[in-house]
Amino acid sequence: MKANTLKRAVALALAVLILLGTLGYFLSTVAYGAMSESQDLGSNYSAKYEVTDGLKDGKITTTDPVTIEVELTVPTPLTDKPTVTLDPNGAFRTDTGNAASKVTVDSGADTEWTITFANVVYNNADSGNKEKLEFRVNNGNKLSVAIAECKTSSSGDNNNPGGDNNNEPTLPSNMTYTIERIYRSSNGENVTYIPGDSSKNDPSIHRGYYVDAMVRFSIPGVTKADIISNSTPNVQILVDRGGFRFQSATDSAIKIERVEETSSGVICHVSLKALYYTGTGSTLAFTVQSKDNNENAAYIYEQFTAEVSSCVPYTPRDDDNDDTPDYGSMQMATPYVIVSNYNYGGTVTAGDTFTLSLTFYNTSRNIDVSNMMITVTMPEALMLTSSSNTFYVDQLDSEATVTETIQVTAKANAAPQSHNIDVSMKYQYVDDHLVSRRDNTTQETISIPIIQVDRFQVTGVEVSQEIYLNEESYLTVNFVNKGRSDVYNLSAEISGDIQNPGQQQNLGNLTSGSTGTADFYITPNAEGVCSGEVKITYEDTNMEEKTATILWSTTVVDPMGGMDMGMGIGPGMEVPGMMDDPSLMDEEKKSPTPFIIGGVVAAAAVAGLLIRRRILKKRSEEADANL
Repeated sequence: MKANTLKRAVALALAVLILLGTLGYFLSTVAYGAMSESQDLGSNYSAKYEVTDGLKDGKITTTDPVTIEVELTVPTPLTDKPTVTLDPNGAFRTDTGNAASKVTVDSGADTEWTITFANVVYNNADSGNKEKLEFRVNNGNKLSVAIAECKTSSSGDNNNPGGDNNNEPTLPSNMTYTIERIYRSSNGENVTYIPGDSSKNDPSIHRGYYVDAMVRFSIPGVTKADIISNSTPNVQILVDRGGFRFQSATDSAIKIERVEETSSGVICHVSLKALYYTGTGSTLAFTVQSKDNNENAAYIYEQFTAEVSSCVPYTPRDDDNDDTPDYGSMQMATPYVIVSNYNYGGTVTAGDTFTLSLTFYNTSRNIDVSNMMITVTMPEALMLTSSSNTFYVDQLDSEATVTETIQVTAKANAAPQSHNIDVSMKYQYVDDHLVSRRDNTTQETISIPIIQVDRFQVTGVEVSQEIYLNEESYLTVNFVNKGRSDVYNLSAEISGDIQNPGQQQNLGNLTSGSTGTADFYITPNAEGVCSGEVKITYEDTNMEEKTATILWSTTVVDPMGGMDMGMGIGPGMEVPGMMDDPSLMDEEKKSPTPFIIGGVVAAAAVAGLLIRRRILKKRSEEADANL
């Protein structure tokens, strides 16, 4: 009985195991089928990468595992964490002897994912994929990322136009980049290198030379539309490494001349104008990258380098004699930055706001300066308007200029004179002799002349309303300087219907806020209205001669005219008709009173004239004493 029970239990257990195995096989088949269903992501993806571990001198070798982290952006959302596998035909593989070598999806959602290829080995695959990290997502189409740090073990390159000619540029074997032509800009068509022409590989590019170049480079896996759309480049090319670079304030430029489509990608033909050779090494290097990460276009990022053997690197003079200076260890000539030109508009009046333009010039013929800080210090009479007194210039190349402008206001009470502005420049430069970075400062002073508004005025003239014929009279002209600056070399001149026109007085200088007078003696020529003008000449603060005039007028009377008409009878003179009437004669004899009265009046008139003349003479003496 017990044996039968045991047999039944064993049979039941076997049945359960068979059922579970069948169910597991079914589920695994379904899951495999679901997983193996490929998901095509198309070509409109982008990927950025970073080599986080395993680099040797900045390169990836075929012996040392590396870890690469890729930020992948795909056009179609992935509903679940994707399955990522390395493509077996790519340039990288997992290290089978290393348990940590694996591919993992660390984070992300929808269209953006972070994938880590840990401890993968670069196996230097075939020439078409030798720098590519290639992988698949959910068994879909093959995706690839160009890894610029790859270092192949091959010493040759079919794309190298230089061959065995030592004067031709040699190219890294992992770059599809070709120099078509190099020539000196300063000499037009003075070619220094053309592939296949041994007569055009003159090694004569020295430090400070400018050259032009024609190059072509290949970008696989993209179309012409990825490079150019509607005649507008979608990529930017930067000369950012090596011994060549572009100088600011020059006619330098990079231009994509044309783009050719091939079965594997595109070939770009690029012109580089006015490349400056620094004298360091002989590498021509630049980076090609997308201007932005457009999810509708392939992301492009490539770094290219090539050795240009036509370059003659700068070598300091050796010190092979103890009695001569050690030029190899001497500092280079210090570059100086000066204010080569400044402009403020020509005339600055107190109270005005003007634009001050400053042009800075690097006087060195071969040393660039960088990290330059410019500080402008204003005097008391000037102040900055809506502007800082400091400027930053990232780099100022040798013999180059840069211009900065600021708004400056001249204060209303500024003295009418030249005011000094201090301009200081602090910058750095590289001493190639000592392979060090050095600091230097320079300081300049510029002058801004300020003028005040001319407010000199003639305020009035003082003269009697009536003056006597043939008698001197007193005339005074009053004036005032209402301006904030002095006036100089004043002089006054009178003119009119008088016996003494053209009288002049030198009055000297008149300070700001002061008043003054000019006094004249006038003698009229005839009765009636006598008029004229007084002209005052002076120089303003700019030594410019100016004139102010004022008119004068008075009435001239004859003091003896009334006395001749009423009192013209003198001793021994007879009045007509008097002899015809004896009674009148008798009456005149009887009464002398009229003659007495007439004599008193005449005497009083003469005395008055004498007193007036004495008063005028006294005033003249006092005026002369005041002068």
